Amino acid sequence: MKAAIWVFWGLMVAACIPLARAQHPYLNKQLASKQVVIHRALVLPAMVDFTKLTLTGAEGRYANAERISAAFYAALCRELAARGVEVLPDPMGAAKTDAEKFAVVELQTRYDTVSLQLQKHPGWVKEGRVTLDDRVARFAPGAGADALVFVRDHTVQKALGTGDSVSEVTFVDTKTGEVLAYVVFYPAVSASKDTHIASDLHNAMHNLPLPLPPQQ
Repeated sequence: MKAAIWVFWGLMVAACIPLARAQHPYLNKQLASKQVVIHRALVLPAMVDFTKLTLTGAEGRYANAERISAAFYAALCRELAARGVEVLPDPMGAAKTDAEKFAVVELQTRYDTVSLQLQKHPGWVKEGRVTLDDRVARFAPGAGADALVFVRDHTVQKALGTGDSVSEVTFVDTKTGEVLAYVVFYPAVSASKDTHIASDLHNAMHNLPLPLPPQQ
């Protein structure tokens, strides 16, 4: 699974981290009231950037990003399964043609545009004001799912291993394109970040309404 490394994007997001430290999910009112229930989900590959600040500038660390991406995707699939959600196969891994792969990349790019709205106005999620539009309904791999799940993680590591990190998990209705839930959390930055992402994710998704309650 390939992870995209966007050094400038990562630095921009990291600069905003101190401004908002919400540890609870922002919920669309339809999901909160259980008018919409997520029984089946399609998780897209986790997109991760990992930047290390040095005396000579910023360096993208592909190996770190690749490792965190794989750990994040696996942890999220396990968490969803434990909460009673059926997880459909990775659409990029299942893609057989260039057109199918491009469709995944195009949808990821669309989400990145919408993600800027989420970061600035997370409260808009409640009223269904943030949407990826009807292209979600045309995404063939998601036809059997209730929601598509987008994962982003941006980490900037400073000297002595300190730094800033922000992760987001976003659930999008496959029929309407509306964002159903936007989960933001702030994992600790360390050399072993990939080993504790599961516990960070579990805590962040604790209040997310899913078929089964969170395991203790």
